[in-house]
Amino acid sequence: MKILIPSSSGCIQSDKIGATLRRVPMSRHGWIFIGFLICFLSLAGSSFATGSPGNHLDFYPMKTMGERVPAEINGTVTDASGLPLIGVNIQVKGTTRGTVTDLEGAFTIEAELQDSLVFSYIGYQTQTVAIDGQNNIQIIMQENVSQLDEVIVVAYGTSTRGTYTGAASVIDSREIQDIPTTTFQNALIGKAPGVQVASSSGQAGATTSIRIRGIGSMNASNEPLYVVDGVPVSSGNTGQLSGYIYATNNVMNSINPSDIESITILKDAAASSLYGSRAANGVVLITTKKGKLGKPRFTLRSSIGFTPSWATDNYEPASTQDNVNMLYRVFHDYNTGRGIGEADANADALRRLNVKFNKHGYYFETNGTGLAENVNIRGMTDGMVNREGQYFDWEDALFRTGVYQTNDISVSGGNENTRYYSSLSYTNDMNRIKINGYDRITGRVNLSQKIGERIDFSSNINISSSELTGFNDTRNLSSNYYLQTRNLLWGLYWPTDYKTGEPWTARYGSYGQNNVYYDNEWENSGNTLRLSATETLQVNILPGLNARTVFSYDNTRTKDHIYYSANHFNGSNAGGTVSDMTTNYSKLVSSTTLNYDQVFGRHRLGLLAGFEAEKNQTDFQRSTGNGLPSSALHTVATAGELDASAYFWGNTIQSYLSRAEYSFDDRYYLSASFRRDGSSKLGPDTRWGNFYSVSGAWRLDKERFFNQTSALSNLRLRASYGVNGTLPSTNYGWRSLTAYGISYLEQAGGGISTIADANLTWETNYTTNVGLDFGFLEERIYGTIEYFNRDSKDLLQSVPISRVTGFSSTLKNVGEINNRGLELSLGGDLIRSGNVRWGINLNASLINSRVTRLYRAEGEEEGADIIWYDPTGSDARAQFMFREGESTLAFYGYEWAGVDPANGNNRWYVNDPTDPTAGEFLIDGRGASYSWQDANYVLIGDGIPDVFGGFGTDLEVKGISLSANFVYKIGGDLYDGASKDVVDDGYYWERIRAQYQYDNMWTAEDPTRSLPRIEGFDPTDAIQFSSRNLYDASFLRLKNITLAYNLPMMFLQKVGMDNTRIYFNGTNLLTFSKYKLADPEVNQYSTRGWETPYGKTFTFGIEIGF
Repeated sequence: MKILIPSSSGCIQSDKIGATLRRVPMSRHGWIFIGFLICFLSLAGSSFATGSPGNHLDFYPMKTMGERVPAEINGTVTDASGLPLIGVNIQVKGTTRGTVTDLEGAFTIEAELQDSLVFSYIGYQTQTVAIDGQNNIQIIMQENVSQLDEVIVVAYGTSTRGTYTGAASVIDSREIQDIPTTTFQNALIGKAPGVQVASSSGQAGATTSIRIRGIGSMNASNEPLYVVDGVPVSSGNTGQLSGYIYATNNVMNSINPSDIESITILKDAAASSLYGSRAANGVVLITTKKGKLGKPRFTLRSSIGFTPSWATDNYEPASTQDNVNMLYRVFHDYNTGRGIGEADANADALRRLNVKFNKHGYYFETNGTGLAENVNIRGMTDGMVNREGQYFDWEDALFRTGVYQTNDISVSGGNENTRYYSSLSYTNDMNRIKINGYDRITGRVNLSQKIGERIDFSSNINISSSELTGFNDTRNLSSNYYLQTRNLLWGLYWPTDYKTGEPWTARYGSYGQNNVYYDNEWENSGNTLRLSATETLQVNILPGLNARTVFSYDNTRTKDHIYYSANHFNGSNAGGTVSDMTTNYSKLVSSTTLNYDQVFGRHRLGLLAGFEAEKNQTDFQRSTGNGLPSSALHTVATAGELDASAYFWGNTIQSYLSRAEYSFDDRYYLSASFRRDGSSKLGPDTRWGNFYSVSGAWRLDKERFFNQTSALSNLRLRASYGVNGTLPSTNYGWRSLTAYGISYLEQAGGGISTIADANLTWETNYTTNVGLDFGFLEERIYGTIEYFNRDSKDLLQSVPISRVTGFSSTLKNVGEINNRGLELSLGGDLIRSGNVRWGINLNASLINSRVTRLYRAEGEEEGADIIWYDPTGSDARAQFMFREGESTLAFYGYEWAGVDPANGNNRWYVNDPTDPTAGEFLIDGRGASYSWQDANYVLIGDGIPDVFGGFGTDLEVKGISLSANFVYKIGGDLYDGASKDVVDDGYYWERIRAQYQYDNMWTAEDPTRSLPRIEGFDPTDAIQFSSRNLYDASFLRLKNITLAYNLPMMFLQKVGMDNTRIYFNGTNLLTFSKYKLADPEVNQYSTRGWETPYGKTFTFGIEIGF
């Protein structure tokens, strides 16, 4: 097969290109890029070439005598008030010739005098105007009276805002196009009411979490279903690196944000129940770009961003001098607290400092002997260097200015029969932490073809190849660089020995390690190749009746590699170790639907019925080698000791689905859907579940009693009720399994590995939604108010069982949760005049999420409370409790009563359930103690905010635009699980502490400070689950600000372009928060740990269209 690529002298054959390329050395990603580029250019060339492959590029065929000769047609396009419209698309009907209007609304196009011109513009009605012999045409475009005619993508089809009866939010490509992120998910923050977006880490490539309308499950997934171009796809973390270094690899990164046309978030049962068992937590519908009628259009986008700093302070360490003074206090108090005199306490404190730091080239002196002495830090003179007055900058050694760059090229176009969109993109994200980076190439081809008058065929193919290098940013002392610079690496530590100049290879006294050296002694990577193909065939049987079948194959293969040399702590016992793992995820989806849609006078009827099947399978292989012969050989095959494992798992779903829609006079709308799902994740008796919804809408503004309200352009009341479900996260929770990992005398053996509940069933959600859509002044002001209520029943949770069975827990349906709340969205154009437009938008969500019932065992009066921990990083940073009537994010711990100003000690409320005054003393009538061991656990806070959302504004003046988007959270609590390490009261004897502790610790000189005194008797107060680590979660952040300029059309047309846009984007530039220790934008559990924080990013970009 030969690909013909257009050139100035005809076409180049791809086999000749291949012969040339084979002589050029190229990386794997380089070959992928070249391969995509060949396909890309071949597709572009096919849209230009006519006739035989040897034809030259020719826009207009030569005219012969007697043929009609094109003429130059001029004109202007204005709105109803006479103001010029910029960028109106003008097409010669039936051809691919077109142009756009300039800053004055003027246009020039070549057409024949018998042709017609088609004028189209977002927000205005499309017009077709016959030239009819005119050389100059003046067009007045009429606005679409409302946004209600906007087409939106919904479950198994499309609808319009004005006719849709469900709850949905739509984000178009313009709202996410300039944000420097590898995944579209991060660009959704603050964009839609009821939607919370959070990341488990600020690492490049990390997995993002989305919550829609609260927490609907205790143990099963709370993530929404992702649907791309009508087909459910895999989402979440891919590969096995998270099991070794906790670095997550987000499979949704495989979708290039520049390929996305729109994102629809389905939030209520009417919107999502047609997806049945997977849609209880909402649905995120992603629609990729398609070809449009017209000549080929090329778009080039390139941007580069810099991240020189974090978005906020993050446990900023006190200076080396202040940290030495605090450690001196610990040692001094250790002595005086045991009755030793001040002089001896001083001598012992200095001795201990010298023991710890002499080896690094320092010794210590004080001018006096008191507790509050300023310690003089001196340099040792017995080595190669004297380090007095010098401290090593570990942040400079381990961090860098992060760089994000992306380059996109796309071509699209088509005629009445064939339309195409193709793109190729390269993205590189180098995080601020030097060991972390993400590299990606994506390519997409979307093709649609009419076959005769009755058949439509479309093919959407996406391929992505990426490489991730990460690190463990949990509470890991060895490899979390961020934690080490804040808690372990003193400025007194150096990467070299001051006596010999050789690398320092031993662990430091704080248990930190010299990663300047050890970064060369280990490596990791996660290489992901994802291929997804969706083929759709639609047969138009009769007007309004069609059959549609879709087949999709989604395959993700991740190859993980992790290596430690024999010199690394993690590989020293094994003589060097290497592991290579391959995880292959495949998803097959097949659906067939019959669709009927017909209008009978003022009546419209729509019917849908279909069948769908889905198969998911994961194949895993691991090989490990220990005892490597050389640090230059990082392969399993060369190891002295080998180990391997391989297995697979998966599940299937079969579904029947249907929907009926009816409307009358474009005023009254009714809809109902039903879906029956059967899943292999449940036992034969509970396998099938029924899910349904009913909904309706009423266009009040079309009633006669509203006719006199001229300012009202839209008033629509919606209501829905429906049921959908959630499956267990495990594939085999309903059946006991036998594990064959046990051998005896080299004979295979096995044993029961789980205790199952054969009656395990669906988690079921019952959802009610009531919404009011409104618009004024021809939609210059518009908005929505919605109330929702979701009851989630038969929730799954691992519960304790008798250890006599040999197991500690089993999965059961244990309780119920209720989520209810209000959502508000409001927007409009405050100014819309001439070349000036100024718009604003706001969304707010108020959600109450409660545990309403915990199922009781026979004979019990109430369900047993369930204690659980934040699963992020497996570091148990925060403790929660599920209790009837309480929040789904109820923090559980000791209640801190602050600092006693008389002595600087911690105080704790005892909270004795039988005697509220029990304790050593009273505080405001409540019993309290100096010892946390005298206190009782109680509910101490709530991670659910009172209000959250986003707001923004955008201003356009001729070719210049400025937009700003803010995100906010009001109320709720944030639990800081990392502050116990840097604000520790003296528990750690060789770790650095935060500036926050130095500034706020109690001293005899200032007894009014908010933190307790530092002492030398290993106090464990700070490391308890307690309200001392609880903070107000409220914050306001300028998430994005964009300044852009569109070059004048008059200039661009002279150089053959129809659009050039340059822009600047700033991300996370301003943050306002009561919580000052670290970044307040935290994970979905409202906790902060040692995960990598967000940075401030400054991005510069250009977009060129021609």
